[in-house]
Amino acid sequence: MKIPCLFWLAWVPGQAVHAQAMAAADVPPLAFGVMFRQYPQARQVSWRRFDDWYQASYTQGQIRRLVRFSSNGDVEATGQDMVLSALSPPIKHTLATYYPTRTFCRAIEVTNARTGGLTYEMATCETAISRTVTLTANGRKIPRPK
Repeated sequence: MKIPCLFWLAWVPGQAVHAQAMAAADVPPLAFGVMFRQYPQARQVSWRRFDDWYQASYTQGQIRRLVRFSSNGDVEATGQDMVLSALSPPIKHTLATYYPTRTFCRAIEVTNARTGGLTYEMATCETAISRTVTLTANGRKIPRPK
């Protein structure tokens, strides 16, 4: 499912960042090269830049996935779309409790490449600008930076 949006707003622990679409030619060569060496079956690749990292969203088989890179090509995180109904009860509870009037249209399970920790990013779909809520696997909100 594609979400029409101008950019993603993602919450990364310690900072809020705006993702901006970018041309593949503008991606740092190390990140670009690692992407296609590690994911040679990737199709329909689109790139976005966040403050300190780059995200490639791509299709592999029937699944939409993502991988986030540092500018030197280190994989920071990987993720894949999931159906909202597959979210765990603690995550569903947090969304219903803290965001009762929000409509979510996309969920992504993200794995931190360094720690193996899981987070879940749910995108709202009320406006042309998608807002993302990020929760831990047990439904805890990741605090927004001050």
